[in-house]
Amino acid sequence: MMTFILIAALMAAIAAAAVAWPLLRNRDSRTVGALAALVVIGAAAGLYPLWSNWDWNAPQDDRAAIEAEAAQASPQVVAMVAQLEARLKKEPDDLKGWLLMGRSYLALQRLDDAVVAYDHAYRLGGGKDVEAALGFGEALSYRAKGDITPQAARLFEEGIGLAPDNPKALLYGGFAAASRGDYPLARSRWLTLKAQHPPAEVEQMLDQRIAELGPEGEGGAPPPMAAAAGAGAAAPADPKATATVNIRIAPELKARLQGDAPLFVFAREPGGQGPPLAAKRLTSAAIGTQIQLSASDSMIPGRALVSGRKVSITARVSFSGQPLPAAGDLFGELSYDVGRDGVRDLVIDKVTP
Repeated sequence: MMTFILIAALMAAIAAAAVAWPLLRNRDSRTVGALAALVVIGAAAGLYPLWSNWDWNAPQDDRAAIEAEAAQASPQVVAMVAQLEARLKKEPDDLKGWLLMGRSYLALQRLDDAVVAYDHAYRLGGGKDVEAALGFGEALSYRAKGDITPQAARLFEEGIGLAPDNPKALLYGGFAAASRGDYPLARSRWLTLKAQHPPAEVEQMLDQRIAELGPEGEGGAPPPMAAAAGAGAAAPADPKATATVNIRIAPELKARLQGDAPLFVFAREPGGQGPPLAAKRLTSAAIGTQIQLSASDSMIPGRALVSGRKVSITARVSFSGQPLPAAGDLFGELSYDVGRDGVRDLVIDKVTP
């Protein structure tokens, strides 16, 4: 997964240079240019945390605290976002500014604000700006816990219509097509994206998504967590596709717990390097309780727990607060047969070197 993040960061740096360079050459727009670079790099390199670090089960009243925690992680970006907000109040018709605002809000996990910003940009562009359409759809999907809503699906279709070879449009457009049962179109879009020779990690992910559609020429099976975009409802989840564990900690590690630290519990394919199939962000207060992962804890359409498959379940206390492992983190893991194993004890008994 670290390789994926490094590649994403490199690609983001190239994109950031393209976006920021014309602005940085202009003395009056250097602040916006610097913000563009920081946000694009931060958003791409932080793609995995955006999907996995959000506690989707948190009460609505707690989300402000979660957003505040995310904001504190990037004080320089937060300060420049405030400057951009102030500028857009004076220049509300600045399309590029609203696009940058949307990217900024996504990087800070301010999902409702991101939807509003991209909606405004979409309207300013008259529905003809591809970045606005795709960004609007992406923000809606993030806010919907990774499901592609009917409105997001329509926006991705518009994006493909405006730019048929746009990588983001092809990726999300494939998910949108699969979610409504149009597997041949999903396959065609992902194959078109593969033909653009994306990084190896991206190509591997596309191969997996294409394989899940079933043999070419057959109906295939829908991705487990794909939303039924045409009907506006999520595909029914398999009630047996659950994994239940009692979280424990080894006595010799109890003294290492420092306050109420973040606790990540996630399931992934054995040896898998991509995003987890299911994940929860809790706190160390959950140690000693029973935790259940299910299809509803999927983060990305097409990746979810499936009955009859073995997964690796990990519980990790993250003192850095981030989903990626860091030295000193406490963790435990076990192999679990989804839909067959009952409640298992997962003991946190290791320390990340």
